[in-house]
This record gives sequence, structure tokens and C-alpha cells, in this order.
Amino acid sequence: MEKEDPLEARILQDQLADLRAGLFVSMPISIVLSGLILTVQALSGNGLAGAAWFSVVNAINAARLALARHQLKEPGVQDDLTRVWLRLRWFGRLALLAGFTWSFLAVLTAGYTTSQASLHLIILAGISAGAVTYGSSYAAAAICFITPPLLIAAACLLTKGAPENYILAFAVLLFEGGLVRSSFVGQARFRDASRLRHQAERLAAEMERNSREDHLTALLNRRGLEHAIDQFENTDGPFVAMLIDLDGFKSVNDTYGHRTGDELLARIARRIEEEAPEGSTLARIGGDEFVLVFSSRKNSPSPTNLASNLIAKLARPYPGIASVRIGASIGIYLAENPGLTEMLLRADIALYTAKRRGRNEFCLFDAELARELQRRQSIERDLHSAITMRSLVAWFQPIVRLETEAVVSFEALLRWSHPLHGPISPPEIMTAARETGMLQLLTQTVFADCCALIEGLVKADRRDVRVAMNVSPCELEAGDIDEMILNGLAAKDLPATMFDIEITEEAPVDPDRVDEKLARLSHAGISIALDDFGTGFSTLASLKDSRIRKVKIDQGFVRGLAKSRENRLLVKAVIDLGRTLGIEVMAEGVETEADRQTLYQLGCRTAQGFLFSKAVPLHLALDSVVKEHAKEL
Repeated sequence: MEKEDPLEARILQDQLADLRAGLFVSMPISIVLSGLILTVQALSGNGLAGAAWFSVVNAINAARLALARHQLKEPGVQDDLTRVWLRLRWFGRLALLAGFTWSFLAVLTAGYTTSQASLHLIILAGISAGAVTYGSSYAAAAICFITPPLLIAAACLLTKGAPENYILAFAVLLFEGGLVRSSFVGQARFRDASRLRHQAERLAAEMERNSREDHLTALLNRRGLEHAIDQFENTDGPFVAMLIDLDGFKSVNDTYGHRTGDELLARIARRIEEEAPEGSTLARIGGDEFVLVFSSRKNSPSPTNLASNLIAKLARPYPGIASVRIGASIGIYLAENPGLTEMLLRADIALYTAKRRGRNEFCLFDAELARELQRRQSIERDLHSAITMRSLVAWFQPIVRLETEAVVSFEALLRWSHPLHGPISPPEIMTAARETGMLQLLTQTVFADCCALIEGLVKADRRDVRVAMNVSPCELEAGDIDEMILNGLAAKDLPATMFDIEITEEAPVDPDRVDEKLARLSHAGISIALDDFGTGFSTLASLKDSRIRKVKIDQGFVRGLAKSRENRLLVKAVIDLGRTLGIEVMAEGVETEADRQTLYQLGCRTAQGFLFSKAVPLHLALDSVVKEHAKEL
């Protein structure tokens, strides 16, 4: 059996629908015109024959209307090519039957010889034109209707023999020819318009489907997931959302290339599908992140069991991809009502917790994580007011010479005591600022406090003391911090040589852009220090950068230094390397006298930590150096 063309089926269905719609207009006209003929026949004394003809015509009209109504009510026809063709043919047959019935006008007018013949011909011409007009979508029906009565009318006129009758017969035939051509032209135009409309609809539907589909894995993307979640509104809960993040996938792209990585993602998607419960929705919403959502019914698998099975299945070897070992971390959230934003937010928190535990772990969002989320939302909500009301400010921790404990510089550190949650750590503050888009405002606030301290130091004649501010490469890359610093110092006429920036060793997306900004700052006389040395991505490579003038050894290597031979060896190596390269080496996190002495013996000359001082407000920091200066005098 030949495969049906869905587009052709829809075009035929459009023809059928238009033909039906035309019948509901043309049939009442037919009834009126046939009624006029009945009236004329009655007035001419031939009412009985006219009544019989009128009854047959309108019985056929009734059958055509009944077929049209039946078609309107019948479901499931639009995609069945055979059934649509059958209905169209029935309309053609009934049209042909109606055409033969109208041919009997020749009988009523004795071969169009009576005095009323001209009126009958006019009515016949009108109803023929109407049949073509209202049936233009399907030429066969119109042609079947007009051909019998017009051909018979032309034949009757020819048999009458007079020249004017020949001319009139030729006109009737010419009229029929024009109507037949109009029928075919109308049908072709209707079909072309229908084809274009359905092709446009199909293209729009395909574009819509593509916009919701991840082409790599053939799963839904985030937009498709949003649409799918909307369909869960009529489904009984609770609902399970599982956020699946692959562990170690980046190394696959780095080692084998993105083509292999793409193939692996597709195979991972199939493995998740195999484990997914019936009726679940699976989507890929990020590079190596998948979301599985399903309604938790009695026969549904336990979320924790499913997570364990998924982790085990994804960790199995992938034939054809040598040495690849992929892990997965899963965050799980159980929701009473389906809401994508809420489910992903809580599943993401659970995922983050699972990742902190190590590879191949899962975590269920519970009351403890709910409190953590509430805390985070509270911090994010109150951050702006804390900055503007100055309850979030920069305090300053001194950096001292180990030999004399004289202050050589200060590091600006964020301090915020939340009215509900108490002291908020600087990393939490930075994360909240990044999430709420207030990182630039926060940086401006810290820089303003640094400028205030530098201004105070200048007035106290302590130009030998510097002030440092922490800046991440991502901040340098995204914003105009270099402009802010240089313009801010110039506006207050403050020496750039009294200002330091400490950068962490995060990996920026555009290192060239960061290097360009660091070069501008360094050229202006600002000292650039490498913070948390030993914990970043490219520490040794960073030391080759001539703009790096200072290195700060991370506190993880300093605490307990006197008791750790390994840490002493590492710290000694960094100090010696810094001395060779002409880079000043500082230490942070000094808390005991033993660690201070050990650092000094290893060759480190400056450090900071609780042994010397905690971070203090600006006025206390300034007072300490003023008093220190007074003692020296």
C-alpha cells in the first residue's frame, strides 16, 4: 500500500472543508432559483411538471447538505487520504446528479422553445456561475454540475436551426468552456494557497519543536522542559526533580576532542532514558547537566534508589571511548506542585551539597538545606540595603614586618553583621553580590573605603603604608574596575603607589582582556599581588608575569607551619623562588608565635594574621599607624 502524504491529505481536507462551506451558501440560492422556475411553470400552466422537477432538485440539494453536515461532525478524517478522496467523490457524484436534474429544464421548456425559455437560460447561467464560484476548491464537483445542463441547452439551441440560435448555442458552449477553465484555475490556486499555508505551519511547528529540543541528544532543552512542566499541572503529585551533573566530563573534551564528547553525551542521554520511569520528562539544560522530572506515584521507583542506579549506570565503561570514566552527582527535590524555577533551585542546592561530598554522590533536598536556602535568599534580599545603609563595610587587617611588627600595609576585608544570621563571611557576600548583580556596587563601596584610608594615611604623613583590595580576574574581565580605580585615585589626588590589588588565581574566560587591564594598573604604579598562592590554576606560570610584584602564601600552608616539614619545604621553595625573581613574598594566616618565627627563619619578611591583629574598622586602623608613627618619633 502506497504511503499517504500528510501534506496532500491536508490539502484535500481543505478542499473538502471549502466545498462544504460553499454548499451552505449555494444550496439556499439553488432553492430560491428553483422556486422561481416553479413559479414560472405554474403561471404558464405547467405547474405539475414544475413541482415534480422542483421536488427532485431539492431532494438532491438536501442530500448534499446532509453529506456536508455529516462531514462537519465526523472526526479523524483530516489525515486519512483515502476517506477524504471518497467524500470528495461523493460530492462530485451528487453534483453530477444535480446537473442532470437541472438538464430537465430543456423538457420543461420544450427544448427551450417556449416563451419562458430565455428566463430559464438566464437562471441556468446564474446557477452554473454560482456553482463554479462556491465550488472553486474542487473543480470536479462544479464541472459535473454545469456540464449536463449547459451541453443539453446548447444542443437544443442548435436543433432550432436559426442563425441567432447558433450564435446563442456557441455562446453557451463558450460560457461553459470559460467556467470549466475557471474551475481548474480556481482549484489550482486553492491548492497552492493551501499547500503554502500548511508548509508554513509545518515549518513554524518544526521551528517551535527545534527551539524546544537539544539537537545533540534529541532530548528537551530548557525551553522544552518549561513547556513540558506546564503539562504537569493536571497530574497528581508529588513530583521528583533530579538534577544530574556529570563529573569528569571536561577532561573528555580536553583529551579526546568535542566530537567524542558530543558522542558520549548522546550515549549518556540514552542510559538515563533507559533508567527513567515511565511518563517522566528528561531534558539537557547545560553542557553536562540533565534534568529528570516525574510524578512520584505508588509504583514509581524511590528517588534515592533511582539516583543510585543512575550513578552506577553512568559510571560503567563506554565501549569505543578508551579510558573514559564518567561520574555523576545528583541533586533531588520533591515538590508538591510542579514549578520549574523552584524545583531547579532546590535541586541545584542539593546537587552542590552532593558535589562537596565527592564524586558519584546524590543528595536529597531536606530541612537543613531548606534553612540554608532561606539563609541565602535572606542574604541576597538584604544585601543592597546593607551596602547603602553602610552596615556592610570594609575593615582592614594590617600586614606587618615579622622582625618588628611594624605595619607596612592593610588588606581590605568585607564585614557584615546580618540582623538575623549574624556575621556573614566574605565569600558568602561575594556570591550573593554576584547572584544579584551587585558585584560592581560592592566593589565600588570597598574601593571608596580604601580611598578613605589612603586619604587618612596621607594626612598622617604615612605614605609608606599601602592599602590592598581583593579583585578577581572575572571582575577585571567583566567590568571597568581599572577605570574606576585610576579615575577614583586621580579624582581624590591620591598616589597610586599607595594602592595594591590582590588577585586570586581563578581562570578568566578572556585572559588577554585581563592582562590588558593589569598592564594599565601596573603602569600607573599600582602594585599587583598574587593572593592565595599555591591553591590556583597556574601559580608557577603566573610568577613569570613581570607585573606581579608580590605573592601571598595561602594560609593553608602557614597554619601549623612549625609542625609540618612538608609545608616548610613548600614555603621555603616559594620564598627562594620569589627572591630569585625579585618578588616580595608575604604570608597570611599567622596565628602562633612558633609559625611567625618559622616564617622568619625561612626568609619571609612580611605577614598578616590573628597573631598580630584581626581586621578592624577604618578609624582604628588609621589610629594604629598614627600611634606607631608617634612612637617612632
